[in-house]
Amino acid sequence: MMTKALLLILVLLLCSRLSAAEGPEPPAKPIKIDRSYLKGKNRPVRIATVCQARLTKDFFDETLFRLDKAAASQPDIVCLPEIFSRRGAETVPGPTTRRLSQWARLHDCYVICAMKTRIGKAKYNSAVVIDRKGKIIGRFDKIRPTEGELKGGVVPGDPNPPVFQTDFGKIGVQICFDVNWRDAWAGMVERGAEIIFWPSAYPADRQLSALAWMNKVYVVSSTMSQFAKIYDITGDTIAQTGQYQQWTSATISLDKKLFEIDFHISKMRKLQAKYVQGQRVNVQWIPSSDWLTIESLDPSLSVDDLIAEYELTPLGPYHARCEKAQAEARKKFEASGGKKNTKKK
Repeated sequence: MMTKALLLILVLLLCSRLSAAEGPEPPAKPIKIDRSYLKGKNRPVRIATVCQARLTKDFFDETLFRLDKAAASQPDIVCLPEIFSRRGAETVPGPTTRRLSQWARLHDCYVICAMKTRIGKAKYNSAVVIDRKGKIIGRFDKIRPTEGELKGGVVPGDPNPPVFQTDFGKIGVQICFDVNWRDAWAGMVERGAEIIFWPSAYPADRQLSALAWMNKVYVVSSTMSQFAKIYDITGDTIAQTGQYQQWTSATISLDKKLFEIDFHISKMRKLQAKYVQGQRVNVQWIPSSDWLTIESLDPSLSVDDLIAEYELTPLGPYHARCEKAQAEARKKFEASGGKKNTKKK
């Protein structure tokens, strides 16, 4: 017959297992964080991301342990790797989103919670977006599941994915295999996304770097293996995880803009003389690409203010202006009796 002492031990062990399944319970009181910097015209945002490299078990708890470490940077938003818990499909809300909603409330932080979801009989590879108050504000479903996922019953998501409004700007999400199709990335940027989060199984470093600079958007990866990164609008790496720290963070400026050097050199000399020495503006020259970036460090000053003051043209509008001039020149040539170049190569 089982003794009372043994029965008590078994009950405690069972309770411990059930608690571990949802991860360590956070403290009840939210952490007070000064977010007044979000009111500045230069629009700084703190981002953190996590990699699951070297984890072999207890994926939920150990990933949240790393997330807690990343929280030391007091991020505005964090991203978790693709299907980070390795659990089966859940309804939303459900056990995983409830636990991450608690974490979001505690740390006054948005969370990109990548997980398998279920609606009725349909299964999706998803990323649930949770706001600072722990409220679910939306969900992205992987548009391009792999052949293996499709055989396992995963349903492809909407090819025209939503963008999500936060208190610092609009964001988008893609997941893993989605990196191989560019249209959705460009579409989200056209709809206002300034940061695209990418939960994944692997890094896809070259592709993400290219997508960042092609779309002039910040990209944040969160991976199961190797490393996770935060990419600048130039495609350069801002921050990266590694063998000594499997989480990383950075403060980015959503007010940063990219410019062609053409027509800007003399204007930039004047801008630098006025603003850079006082450390109000950061100008980065990228001579290998004939580019430069301008970033305001002053909460009272925006890059749009500088564009107006010095009559600058950001890279995107500059290319659009060139396309318009090219089309007009082509039309003028054809109207004067010139022929279209229709010769087949």
